[in-house]
Amino acid sequence: MVSVLQVYTALKDLANKEQKGFITPQVFNSFAALAQMNIYNELFTELVDAKRLMRQNFDPGRDKSIRKQKQEDLSFFHRRLVGAASNSLIPKPSDFSKIISLHVNGTDVTPLQSVEAEFTDLLPALTICELVYDPEKLDRIIGSNLSHPTSGFPVALISAVDIEVFPEILTYSLTYYAKPTSFDSNGDISADPPYYDFNVVNYTGESLELFDAAGSRNFMLPPHYLNEIVMEIAKLIGIRLRDQQVSVFSTQEEAAE
Repeated sequence: MVSVLQVYTALKDLANKEQKGFITPQVFNSFAALAQMNIYNELFTELVDAKRLMRQNFDPGRDKSIRKQKQEDLSFFHRRLVGAASNSLIPKPSDFSKIISLHVNGTDVTPLQSVEAEFTDLLPALTICELVYDPEKLDRIIGSNLSHPTSGFPVALISAVDIEVFPEILTYSLTYYAKPTSFDSNGDISADPPYYDFNVVNYTGESLELFDAAGSRNFMLPPHYLNEIVMEIAKLIGIRLRDQQVSVFSTQEEAAE
């Protein structure tokens, strides 16, 4: 994970002209989540570009493979949820971003056993679902004599709120990409965005900000994204402050990567 303290300290050194306090914790926190989301979205674009390089035989391969590196970075956001379906409806998790795969089963395993069991224990009884995003296409599949969903070939409609599976199922295993949030001071996943917390103390008549590790939350990004998150926030802050030097510098640094 990327330390919120390191990012904030680097930004203060980069953009606080003559220590006038242009970057306050409040300003930093207002941009932290947006900058992290921008980098998260770029990861998927970079993965597509990496695949293109691989097809053109420009990828170094093995441990230096660009595609492999991007897949490892995206693994930070892999989640798996095993549970019981209600009327063949699977509610999307609160941190749901993009679906990877969905495995389901009908009457082979009871809901209670499925919730308590591990995915590897359930795998023999689970069948991968065909994913559909268009309700009209689903209607054609259901109405077809050739492609009508069966327990051996189930179909799932992905909607805004939930996932509906045909035919009826009891249990499921949903693998998906989670929205980037943060890690708390214990290294556990938090549902809240990255946050720099501090305490104000009085020292020889001056008010000083002291970093509060317990109340802060770190970025949900691999450690080597430290420079990228600093440049992304700097670019956003440079636009906000109408500071062309900060904005141009951060943009040039991103381009250099």
